[in-house]
Amino acid sequence: MTSTSVIQGPERSDLALLQAYEPVVRYTEGELFLPIAVEPYVAQCSLWSTGDTPLVPAGQLTLDGLCEAGRRYRERPLHLRFVQEPMRARELRRWHAEERPRLRGTARFATVGVIARLIDALLRISLLVRGRVPGGLVAAAERTTRAHLDDGQCPYYGRVVREGGYTVLQYWYFYACNDWRTTFHGVNDHEADWEMVSVYLAPGPDGSDRPAWVAFSSHDYAGDDLRRRWDDPDLRREGDHPVVFAGAGSHSGAFIPGDYVVSVQFPALRRVTHLLERVRRRLAPWAPEPATGGFGIPYVDYARGDGQIVGPGHPRTWRPVLVDDDTGWVRDFRGLWGLDTRDSFGGERAPAGPRYERNGTVRSSWADPLGWAGLQKVPPTEGEERAMLAERVKELTERLAEIDRDVETERDALRGLHAQVRSLTARQDTRALGRERAGELERRQRELAAATADRARLAEERAAHREFLDHPGPPTPPDAHLRHKPVPYVVAQDRRTRLLRVWAAISAPLLILATGVVLTRPAPVLLLGFAGFLALFVGVEAVLRRRVLAYLAGLTVLVLAAVVVAVVFFGLVRNAQWVLAGVLTLTALMLLAGNLREFRSR
Repeated sequence: MTSTSVIQGPERSDLALLQAYEPVVRYTEGELFLPIAVEPYVAQCSLWSTGDTPLVPAGQLTLDGLCEAGRRYRERPLHLRFVQEPMRARELRRWHAEERPRLRGTARFATVGVIARLIDALLRISLLVRGRVPGGLVAAAERTTRAHLDDGQCPYYGRVVREGGYTVLQYWYFYACNDWRTTFHGVNDHEADWEMVSVYLAPGPDGSDRPAWVAFSSHDYAGDDLRRRWDDPDLRREGDHPVVFAGAGSHSGAFIPGDYVVSVQFPALRRVTHLLERVRRRLAPWAPEPATGGFGIPYVDYARGDGQIVGPGHPRTWRPVLVDDDTGWVRDFRGLWGLDTRDSFGGERAPAGPRYERNGTVRSSWADPLGWAGLQKVPPTEGEERAMLAERVKELTERLAEIDRDVETERDALRGLHAQVRSLTARQDTRALGRERAGELERRQRELAAATADRARLAEERAAHREFLDHPGPPTPPDAHLRHKPVPYVVAQDRRTRLLRVWAAISAPLLILATGVVLTRPAPVLLLGFAGFLALFVGVEAVLRRRVLAYLAGLTVLVLAAVVVAVVFFGLVRNAQWVLAGVLTLTALMLLAGNLREFRSR
């Protein structure tokens, strides 16, 4: 591990660059974990592979020992364990009673619909059978971190990469625990957490490097949606230091402070959720969930920035440490940096280090920092972009000249063929040959027409590039590259919202209990009562969410389906009068549904 006090030469230059653009990380009130150093963390850990006995017991592990174990047991799955014994119930109750800042005003799942809440309930139940972080682990991790690993400063592990005309400054920082689920009602907990900020420098008009883009690690986002241009008003800055709003417990980076509805896709459920999403779009296209991406499982990520702050000019400052591909603990240890719960969904397992994914492959953010933020395709300077356009204009000019020569040659050939066809068809004994040549003439005419059309398209492209080079027009908006722009979800603080929060807390358990009662005794009376309960249940949901018209339209669809079934049944069993009556009813209901949708769209 490189100490900042002994850095000389080129490394000193890299360190100065990193310090010039250090991020400022703003946390949410109630955050329990701040960035810590890896060396004292590893000293608290035991090292495990498989079995009931650690390879290295807690208190005997060092960074050098971790590197050696990573090399020796490279073919075996390895993981650290930070908390050796989670807190027991009595001690955990005392820990909860301690005075500390806490998150206030949580909206939780009042922001999303009943289906999302049901899926969340089922996922929490699934924790009973799949690998999960033990209860009491978060509390033990917080107490150990506070007692042994918090020295008032926060280290980051800085890396400088020069490629593709950019200078990439990566700031990796490490947390002892992700407690998103336990403390902030999120999707997962896991020991250890690595997050990263990247600042991309590009040559300015005077040739010196200047910040051009910033990207934050953020859940499962990748590519263009990760980054913001340096002049984007959504990017908060304190001087030359970009401001990151860290999600409470998740530590995911956000550009704007607020509460975010995050849609989490579980690989094991992806096919099912995609199928349900297609069905929902067909049956109820008017009622999407807010900011959830359909049947992705939604959770609230609190990135308010109203808690502790780490960065230049604040009481807690950074302690920079340079790392690269030759840093031993970064290169040699491919295992997990915390408890491996073997969760089949992956969310409760600890992450690997900054260089590796959990499966031992190199992270894209480490191997390809430009591609990770969608910058491989973006020239670092306007001059390089213009030079590339000028080169394309040159290629097009050469291609157009080649096409012109080919067209001229082919035109002469077609005229010759046309003369041959006229000559051959003028005599009876050569008309068959004339028809053959006529077919060839038609084929080559089509090919020539395609070539001239291609020429017109290329000429139009060249004209557009020349026009842009001569008159570039206004600058591109800073957010033009974004496909999905994450923005905070604002929940109105009114009486309806308070009722909605109460309803959100009791509705999913109530629906599950009612379903269980019907399944245990599926009598006709109970089934009829359950149908009425469902209608009332969905009606309350619609009223509280101000979706009454959508509810009525959905109810119409259900009635329509019931009528279709009845029409088919009675049409087959009774007589044609029922079929006619059913068709008329179906027509009337379809007209009513169309009128409701038209009324709602006004």
